[in-house]
Amino acid sequence: MAAVTDVSAIDSSDITKIGIGVIVALVVLGFLLSLVLTAIVARVIILVVVVGLGIFVWQQRTTIEDHVKKCDLNMTFFGVHVNAPDSVVQHCQTLHKKA
Repeated sequence: MAAVTDVSAIDSSDITKIGIGVIVALVVLGFLLSLVLTAIVARVIILVVVVGLGIFVWQQRTTIEDHVKKCDLNMTFFGVHVNAPDSVVQHCQTLHKKA
């Protein structure tokens, strides 16, 4: 006796259902990935901006410190004129008198 095998084939209505299911799954997956990637990109942009501003502030602070050490009291911080404390002005005046 020959064995009877039950072979199921996919017909055209099944292909349509599978196609629609795959398209819906891809749209949902794309939406979820866009949310995650947008959050990651936003975090990276914020990180870059914060680090950049931190470096800029540190550079400005270092410039002020160098000016004070050289007794060059004509200095600005972010474009705003900075007045040295009276103790620094007096110290620089005594250094210039000795020189």
